[in-house]
Amino acid sequence: MHVLCSKANVPPCNCTFLCRFPYFRFYPARYHKYYNSIFALGDICDLIPNNTADVCILEEPEHLNWYRAPGSSSWTSKFCHCVGVIHTNYKAYARDHAPAGFLAAPLLAGVNSLVVQANCHKVVKLSGVLQEFVPGGEVVENVHGIREVFLKEGLRRAATKKALKEKSANRRGVYFIGKLLWAKGFDLLLELETYYRHKTGEHFDIDIYGSGPDEEEIKRAFNGGLSEEGNGGILYSFMGSSRQQQPLPVNFMGRLDHSKLAGDFYSVFVNPSLTEVLCTTTAEAIAMGKWVVIPSHPSNAFFEQFPNCLMYRSRRGFVSQLKTALENDPPPLSDELAQLLSWDAATMRVVTAAAISERDAARSHRLNRAKEGKTLKMKKVISGFFNTASSKEESSAVSNHVASFGSINATATKPLPVQ
Repeated sequence: MHVLCSKANVPPCNCTFLCRFPYFRFYPARYHKYYNSIFALGDICDLIPNNTADVCILEEPEHLNWYRAPGSSSWTSKFCHCVGVIHTNYKAYARDHAPAGFLAAPLLAGVNSLVVQANCHKVVKLSGVLQEFVPGGEVVENVHGIREVFLKEGLRRAATKKALKEKSANRRGVYFIGKLLWAKGFDLLLELETYYRHKTGEHFDIDIYGSGPDEEEIKRAFNGGLSEEGNGGILYSFMGSSRQQQPLPVNFMGRLDHSKLAGDFYSVFVNPSLTEVLCTTTAEAIAMGKWVVIPSHPSNAFFEQFPNCLMYRSRRGFVSQLKTALENDPPPLSDELAQLLSWDAATMRVVTAAAISERDAARSHRLNRAKEGKTLKMKKVISGFFNTASSKEESSAVSNHVASFGSINATATKPLPVQ
């Protein structure tokens, strides 16, 4: 591990986290431009020593198993307990962006469910916006954390507010940070700008940080023009507006690390997106002690417990919540709430979410034995059909080999019971 640190120009004394692990193991893979995805070349499980195959956590198990090399073994047969953490809404991406998305989305959802069930004993979804993968075998839990730099900024703001003991006169700037894609909610942001002006007589100023494939179209729409796909025209027809609009008070600031926005210049983070599974930038803004104005949506359910999170259910609600944020200082987070956003707390949540009771472990073991029995019977039938010209001894030898292999797999697939 110190070799990796030296290549990355990281002093050994500052690589405590990395040096806890003996090694990283890389597997051969290939990037497919058409699918915009990376697929493994060969069986990843073969690269993992059996004496280390105890508990496995698979990030994006559906993506990891879309393509499997012929003859590959399942993850559940390699590991005693296999947990899948799912944090990408591929069904929504297929529905909104794939050719014939109305057909591709349900097909992809079915494939995802099959590969996840075949390779996971337990499934953890970051939010309830994701599809169902394993009925009765999945939980919804935020198992992601944020960097310590954001938590430290929240502590600084809280200390400053406590010292002042009164409402600050700092500029309560509004901002958004994220990838510049229409799917990130920029069409909704345009609509909210229009409705805010309708109710208050003026637009609200906002600085937008980020870059992305739709950057030029989004800039054109906010500057009064129409995007090539007509997004601006659809949204600007709201409240009877004409197609040619005045530029909105929006500044595109380019790409920047979110931690650089620490300080008192911005106090309000607006994120109208409905396509996220769980937005990391929202968690970072909450940790920094800023107001967060977001829609009431399953993807945002985890953030509802924080006092500086203002949720809205309608355009009217958005106007009310934004006015509250612009007129008041955000309340400081308690140490307990701030801790919930850390990686330490996220690690404890994943341990709890991934646990399986002894009863469920026994049930899973019985189901795996039943699957192996059905597979064995099918193999015997197929073996007998294709070996009618062979001797009975040869057929018996093949069957015995299959039975022996099946018994090994049945033993390996027993999940790890966790109290």
